[in-house]
Amino acid sequence: MEPPYRLAETDLLAACQVEAFRSRGPGGQHVNRTESAVRLTHRASGVQVQCQDHRERGRNLTEALRHLRLRLACQIRGGTQVEWATPWLRNGRFLIGAQASAYAEVVAVALDNLADQQGDLALAAARLGSSSSQLAKLLSADKEVHQAANAVRAVHGKGTIRG
Repeated sequence: MEPPYRLAETDLLAACQVEAFRSRGPGGQHVNRTESAVRLTHRASGVQVQCQDHRERGRNLTEALRHLRLRLACQIRGGTQVEWATPWLRNGRFLIGAQASAYAEVVAVALDNLADQQGDLALAAARLGSSSSQLAKLLSADKEVHQAANAVRAVHGKGTIRG
């Protein structure tokens, strides 16, 4: 079975409860005028994200889906394949940014490998065909991913990855 962060957008949306609501907070005359904020709850796991950064509900939904994929990748362990990261590796460097559609998959592979190697950054990087500094750079590029990587390392008595 395919992990939820790898599902097509329509399939992932079908697996979620979608709520639109009026945002609160700063924003002047446009706050609380329309229900453009979006909250997604993945039914199977209970993982929840919301986005209220934009005036358009469509943009908020797209952004919320990206956040949901990443959060699911950080929380779900197992089921990844090293080959998923291969297209994004060149000469031992990860050539992917947080805005790329496959970012959640690459993060999931990296976190699973880190967990499989008892939090050892060098062993996980070697298994992926990268250097430990490049893997650390990938794992510290996003705050949520950085926290997940440090949690994996803490379980195995390893120190934090500086970011």
